[in-house]
Amino acid sequence: MTQEVAMFVDLENLRYSLLNLHGQEPNLSDLVTKANKYGRPSVMRAYADFSEHPSELNRQLQIVGIESINTPVKRSVYKRGTQEIERVKNAADMCLSLDAVMEALEADNNGKEKVFLLVTGDRDYVKLVTLLRNRFGQRVVIVGVPGAISNDLVDAAGNNDHIEVTVQLPVDRHQLKSDIVKMVNKGPAPLHYWTVRIIDQWCQSGRQHISGTAKERRDAIHELLDENVLVRQPRNDPKKGQITEIILDVAVAKEQGYIKNR
Repeated sequence: MTQEVAMFVDLENLRYSLLNLHGQEPNLSDLVTKANKYGRPSVMRAYADFSEHPSELNRQLQIVGIESINTPVKRSVYKRGTQEIERVKNAADMCLSLDAVMEALEADNNGKEKVFLLVTGDRDYVKLVTLLRNRFGQRVVIVGVPGAISNDLVDAAGNNDHIEVTVQLPVDRHQLKSDIVKMVNKGPAPLHYWTVRIIDQWCQSGRQHISGTAKERRDAIHELLDENVLVRQPRNDPKKGQITEIILDVAVAKEQGYIKNR
């Protein structure tokens, strides 16, 4: 009899681990292929706040047959002295864990043993893994991104199967910086002005198609600041008060070859 497989994907952990370490988007069809390697998938679900990811990602999940579970992030701001601190609460790990336990409970009641593929590298899932193995007698395999998998998580599961990562050619730093300059020059800035944080967020979005890893993009932004291609200047925002705005010096960008003269 073919073994049943239940795959639960922490999509945020998977996507950002791949982007930050390897500059790649997840190949979702590869996940389905990996699940089929262990048996017949009966459950395949991916958890994330999909408003924070490209809409294309949700469409790709539908195409390969992975159910998308939207878990909105809750943000709140509190004050510590004069400083405003943003608190972010993500329910994805809780929803994933609850669904996995319910699946294991059903399997246990029916006398079945399933293979649970947990696509994550986050140590926070250690308790879930030990519960699936010790309480419900299920087999657990950790599927994570090389370089972003907790050793404790793998030890708890006893099995791991790395995500295959495509070897990337060295990034062309001049082209990388040219792409960032093009993005800023084209605009429009989301708040009618740019900040380092906003530029960084836009660079990390898959919609911009900017090469390199997250760190390489971030380093390129700071190199552009050092070269005075991007220039800091004060700005008064009606809601936030005094902020530091980023301006593109087109003349310097042309001198550095980031913008071609016409």
